[in-house]
Amino acid sequence: MTIGIDGMVSGLDTTKIVDGLIAIQANQRVLLKQKSSAASSLVSALQALNSRVSSLATAAKKVADPASWGVTKATSSSDTVTVSADATAKPGTVELRVDQLAKGQVSLLDPAALGGGFSLTTGGTTHAVTPSSAHVDDIAAAVNGLTGETGVTATKVRTGTDASGGPTYSLQLTGATGAANSFSVEAGGATVASSADAMVAAQDAKVTLWPSAGTGLALTSSTNTFTDVLEGVDLTVSSVDTTPTTISVAADASAQHALADELIANVSTVLSEIASRTRTTTSTDSGGNTVVSGGVLSGDSAVRFLTNNVQSAMTSPVNGQSPATIGISIDRTGAISLDKTAFADALADDPEATMATLQAVAARVGEVATKASAPTEGTLTRKITSQESVIKDLGTQITRWDERLETRRAQLVAQFSAMEVRLSQLNSTQSWLTNQIAGLNASKG
Repeated sequence: MTIGIDGMVSGLDTTKIVDGLIAIQANQRVLLKQKSSAASSLVSALQALNSRVSSLATAAKKVADPASWGVTKATSSSDTVTVSADATAKPGTVELRVDQLAKGQVSLLDPAALGGGFSLTTGGTTHAVTPSSAHVDDIAAAVNGLTGETGVTATKVRTGTDASGGPTYSLQLTGATGAANSFSVEAGGATVASSADAMVAAQDAKVTLWPSAGTGLALTSSTNTFTDVLEGVDLTVSSVDTTPTTISVAADASAQHALADELIANVSTVLSEIASRTRTTTSTDSGGNTVVSGGVLSGDSAVRFLTNNVQSAMTSPVNGQSPATIGISIDRTGAISLDKTAFADALADDPEATMATLQAVAARVGEVATKASAPTEGTLTRKITSQESVIKDLGTQITRWDERLETRRAQLVAQFSAMEVRLSQLNSTQSWLTNQIAGLNASKG
């Protein structure tokens, strides 16, 4: 039977002794853990920075693309004409007068003449309509069942009162807008509805381009929307208006300002991230001494070069002209900013040169950001990969130290256990000898 190690015989706190011996030998493991923790903090900081630099690369590429600056905005001088422009719209101006709105034919028919079936002709095609009964609701349902083919819809309209005081109904047929969508109805060999006797005749929308010129050009549409009146610009008319309306398409200054803001915002995010991760802090240790500690990225050459390169890309001259002329500046702390008033003035005075300057600046920034954050070869990416390898290696060393210390603890426990057993045996021997001597002394007496 093994005696416990906690001093049952020796009276020593052997567990504490073993823990102390292991703690001394574990100093190397503690140092490894500290290194691993520091490397993990560095990796987290680099990953956060790399993500922001990657976003900067994307934003810079967008700003550097001349197509991004081609965004335009269409406006109308009248509420009766609305406009929409797509990405292909080019700057331009057109004047127009709204002469006529598009309408669909509306005809009222007597249901009694249609109950046995009839034909509906529109767009040169005749369609047979066969109601399930002579009731006006069934006739309307039969017409509406073919709307996808004819463009004609039907509904009943109260048009009178019968002898008993009940309502009487006519069938109202409504066609799609546009002169080409007029229709006719034949029943029993006779025409019962046509464009000639319609309540509302089908017609195209009509506008006159440049009416103030005296010999304006007429433009028609089967709907109230006219497509590509200017390249990439559609317009919709809502009422006749004899006063000419001016449609203008111009560069969208607000969108161009947003591009500049986007670049500056992403640059500022990257530089702020670096500043926060390299900032020094001051504290006091247990002895009352002042301790100055650098940020997790302080002293990192890759980060320092990135900061310098981004600042240089933003502020170096473009074709001999400083970016400061379009409002880009750097302060004494290294922060980049955009004077929006100066940029707006530059854009108004010389839009082509201003856009070219900012595109060149963005291209340089994009190149710097891409070199740093590229998925496999970026300087930050490689540094992250390297540190991850360090963490993995330290983890392996820590595991080996754990195994080594566990083995050493087992050895110490075994040694102290053996000591307690040996002391117990010696105590037993001493007790036996004492008893023997005592017996001899008693026999002599």
